[in-house]
Amino acid sequence: MKNRSTIALLFLFAGIVACNSPQQDREEDKAGTVTALSAEQLEQYRQQGRSITKTSFDTLSHNLMRAMQQGGPLNALQFCNIEAYPLTDSLSAQFDAHIRRTSAQYRNPDNKPDAQEEALLTAFSNWKEQGRDLSQADTLVMLADDQVLFAKPILLQPQCQACHGVPGETLTKELQAEIQKLYPEDRATGFRPGDLRGMWAIRFQN
Repeated sequence: MKNRSTIALLFLFAGIVACNSPQQDREEDKAGTVTALSAEQLEQYRQQGRSITKTSFDTLSHNLMRAMQQGGPLNALQFCNIEAYPLTDSLSAQFDAHIRRTSAQYRNPDNKPDAQEEALLTAFSNWKEQGRDLSQADTLVMLADDQVLFAKPILLQPQCQACHGVPGETLTKELQAEIQKLYPEDRATGFRPGDLRGMWAIRFQN
């Protein structure tokens, strides 16, 4: 575990860049911060990651908005509680990759970030504080167990404020009480549109 964390953090702090170019990947390979994957392989993983996160976001958003239209925020909350994990698992099987969403401000403790994910979340948070646009940001990390991790920030969308917004403003007391019933360890409120909500973490077996 220590070696795995070390490799990920070496890559993270030695040169992860949002939307890395193939040339940057080649330079990192020469510097020894990335394993023997070619620039073409890295670009393939990056494009796969982008495609998977878009499809996953679109699928979850479509089903969530349908639940919202059918029964309001409470119904949407129940959809997330019951259906989000099975839907994500089916997408993982479809794409032959491990798909998950993670955040330091998690709703479900199962989404708590591991060491690599926490380091990436911190990097994305720092970028945002520096005024960088995260809407197109993503990065790759080569893990020690021959896995490739694709990470992409999740920014809060306006329609998500009903369940993740500021208590007393965009999040009602009634819904907040229901959230506490379903998720006693909830940390995922107080967000405004554009805030860093978390990130997609897509793992490929190389």
